[in-house]
Amino acid sequence: MTGMQNLHTHTTYCDGALPPEEMIKAALEKGCGSIGFSEHSHVTFDHEFSMFPDLTVEYIREVNRLRDKYEGEIEVFLGLEQDYYTDFKPDGLDYTIGTLHYVKKGEQYIAVDAGTRHQKRMVEDFFGGDFYALAEDYYSVFAKIISKTNADIVGHFDLIAKYNIDRNMYDEMHPRHMNAALGAMDEILKSCKLFEVNTGAMYRNNKPEPYPSVILLKELYKRGGEVIMTSDSHDAGSLCYKFDEMRELLKSCGFKYSKRLTKTGFISERL
Repeated sequence: MTGMQNLHTHTTYCDGALPPEEMIKAALEKGCGSIGFSEHSHVTFDHEFSMFPDLTVEYIREVNRLRDKYEGEIEVFLGLEQDYYTDFKPDGLDYTIGTLHYVKKGEQYIAVDAGTRHQKRMVEDFFGGDFYALAEDYYSVFAKIISKTNADIVGHFDLIAKYNIDRNMYDEMHPRHMNAALGAMDEILKSCKLFEVNTGAMYRNNKPEPYPSVILLKELYKRGGEVIMTSDSHDAGSLCYKFDEMRELLKSCGFKYSKRLTKTGFISERL
């Protein structure tokens, strides 16, 4: 099938606004040829956003039911957004997106994307007010995301920049930030080349650019990385958000194609 595809989709099984079938209907209305669901994997210390194992089993059953129901209308893929700190990975998935939402300090796991004030307080309390120390901590763990999760796609690589909209929290070009981010990127690329270009924060937070940032996308291209467009959708309106803009942005960064998941694996599509 042709048409747009979004593999980063959340529903009421996790922190999304709609059940899976309603997201499928929304994807059909947008002319999508396929959709992939990727709820948050279970982590023991955060039950607000992640799925318990028994709910994960129910989620898998429901997505498979909908795959059969909508066969011939839209392709439905079963995925999981697998956090670095997950403790449960089920069988039968079509793909996984490897992500990191927390930094660990002592026995505490602190979310890096829980709001601007929360992030500023975290940096003050745990990193002495040094945002670059946060970046170094975050990326040192992210560098191991594939060896830990064996994910197919690297998800929202620079999530710590979610609230740095006007570059008023830290300078993303600062050598300490760039060295940390590019060191992690280089390590990841040894075993996984595919990074999502995620427009979720553009939709929800008015972020002017996707994850990864334009700066990092240019570095990813130079290093031989590949890209797949996702919208990290939590509601119908965000599905495939600004994908046309992203195609142009990716071409400006040097990319000639993006990837697409099919029943036989990932293929390349010219931008």
